[in-house]
Amino acid sequence: MKLLATVVAAVLSIVPVSELESEPDVWDGQEVTVTGEIIGDYSIRGDVLWFQLNDDAYAAVPLVERELPAGGNVGIGVRLPRDQWQSDWGDPGRYETRGPLVEITGVFRHNSPNDQGETFIDAHTVALVEASRPVDRPPASPVPAIVGLVSGAIGIVLYRLGRRPTYRRV
Repeated sequence: MKLLATVVAAVLSIVPVSELESEPDVWDGQEVTVTGEIIGDYSIRGDVLWFQLNDDAYAAVPLVERELPAGGNVGIGVRLPRDQWQSDWGDPGRYETRGPLVEITGVFRHNSPNDQGETFIDAHTVALVEASRPVDRPPASPVPAIVGLVSGAIGIVLYRLGRRPTYRRV
């Protein structure tokens, strides 16, 4: 099986994270290249940097820039030597930011006994494909505000109509 993984890795230039997750024992210890968006946070631990790399459909085109959702998130942890990280990559991806797109090459580690059973890519090289950027949000629709104002006005009118005047005898 490992021979097959080695041959496939040599033929394929980029391995999707879903493939690593579906057959982790086959890929364990193999050198792989993965592309995707850095999301969440950078975590510096000594001389290494940890981050989450998502290679799902939202890496290139974030959800808010799409007309329809394109499935769930797919990602993997990455451990990279700190000296490989460049601060000009920008912030990791979040709700308002599409994180840096990178190409990572390293060794896939499945349930690594030396790393508390973590599954991750032990990266040795990284190439920046595109720095982080703000997401392009479509303009807000005025419909919810208009519906809210009309509903409020109707509520006030109905409340006023439902009140009966009180008369006092003099």
